[in-house]
Amino acid sequence: MTTAAGYFYFKGIAMKIIIEDGGHTIWFRDNESKDGMACTGYIKDGTQEKIISALEDALFQAKGESLAWDNRDGVSDISASTT
Repeated sequence: MTTAAGYFYFKGIAMKIIIEDGGHTIWFRDNESKDGMACTGYIKDGTQEKIISALEDALFQAKGESLAWDNRDGVSDISASTT
């Protein structure tokens, strides 16, 4: 199963997106350094399509969350709660 994980560093707005498969990093992109990782074999074995699908799913989720925040009455901000 391919999973996407993101590490976001807000100081300086640098972001790093990591995709893992079976606990191993198979793709990443660092927006600050412009570094990345890929493999040409992924096109032949279908892994590239799985990577694209995971990124599209993550983008869909992020856009949905953005729209939800536009409707603040319908969304609770758990980071604002006190204990």
